Amino acid sequence: MYSSEAGIWFIPTTDGASVLIKAPISSLKALSVGCSFEIGIGVLENKVCVAGIIHDAPDTPLIVSRPQAHAEEHQALIEVLSRGNVNFFLFNEMDHCVGWSPGSFASEGSEQASEYLQPITRLYTGNVLEFGESLLDILNEAMHDNSTVAKNPELAAVKIPVKLVDWHPNFLSYVGMGTYQTVQVDHPDEGGMLENSVWAALSSVYPAQLYKSPTVENGEKTRELTDVLALSKHGNILIEAKDLAMLASKGSRVHSRKVSGVKKQALKGVAQLVGAAKALRRNCKISSSEGKVLNVDLSDQLHCVVIVSELFAENWDEVYEAAVAAMGETGDLFHVIDYRELVALLKIARGYDGTLQTLLKKRLEHVLHRQTLNVRSRQAPDSSA
Repeated sequence: MYSSEAGIWFIPTTDGASVLIKAPISSLKALSVGCSFEIGIGVLENKVCVAGIIHDAPDTPLIVSRPQAHAEEHQALIEVLSRGNVNFFLFNEMDHCVGWSPGSFASEGSEQASEYLQPITRLYTGNVLEFGESLLDILNEAMHDNSTVAKNPELAAVKIPVKLVDWHPNFLSYVGMGTYQTVQVDHPDEGGMLENSVWAALSSVYPAQLYKSPTVENGEKTRELTDVLALSKHGNILIEAKDLAMLASKGSRVHSRKVSGVKKQALKGVAQLVGAAKALRRNCKISSSEGKVLNVDLSDQLHCVVIVSELFAENWDEVYEAAVAAMGETGDLFHVIDYRELVALLKIARGYDGTLQTLLKKRLEHVLHRQTLNVRSRQAPDSSA
């Protein structure tokens, strides 16, 4: 799970089997308020792929899929299908369990999937790197189809509706030096929860100089400088976190409206960071939220980072151009990423702030070379996955 951006796992437990789902936090929020959910299972020859289909937008569901090639996972999948009622555990981008719910499967689809998986001894186990991506492409195409059974004659596949009946959120606390932040996936303050999640992700990298909602004094006025500020001898990072509200809409907002909303938030975040960078360059007084005066080394370029809840694979030209203009205006480095990308960069950096800032610079070089925000950072594949 650690090396995967998203996916679904069927695992054996002491009392049978359970299901783990890892997905972007925005989609997990939609699940927590009752959006439709399905399990997809596909078998091509003797190779198995599994998928979780989250209907967080009525016209464009999120499909998290992966090849399955471990004997204990095959056995757990058979167990889950035979039981019909198991617990589902939801994990965010940081691999933290944000909540769980009992879930029940539609019996007809479960029986059909069980037939596809028999006999279990013939199912492939071993390395998935040779076939994983090509099989996932076939499965995902089948899962996007509205029918419950795949039309591809080479693929035996089925979608099974799942009802998550009783949501139990976890209350997560992240402790730093002299402070802490809490995260709850279904908390109504969605923007505040994303800010806390960003702080939590960075807290181990910047244990002594990470500040949430620092303030800036401009004349007689005091206002928030930025959502999160990280200070380091390797450079400083200013972050604006912009969340896409999901709880109120309950997954009813169509994809185009979601994209439009994220773009507006990203543009606002870029503008706010321009103001924050200029305030720092004017040597305005900067303080923590507790009133401690902060000394900011301005010898290097600032990393100004807008973090949105999800950066969809869409046209981001307007936001890209705004970020490039901001770099020209301030002389600092501007990034627009989502929370998933932040966590990916932190995992690759392995907790070193200097490495993180080097990765940010290298990533920005790719963004500017390709003239698009659609750049993803990935860890080397794990052959045992």
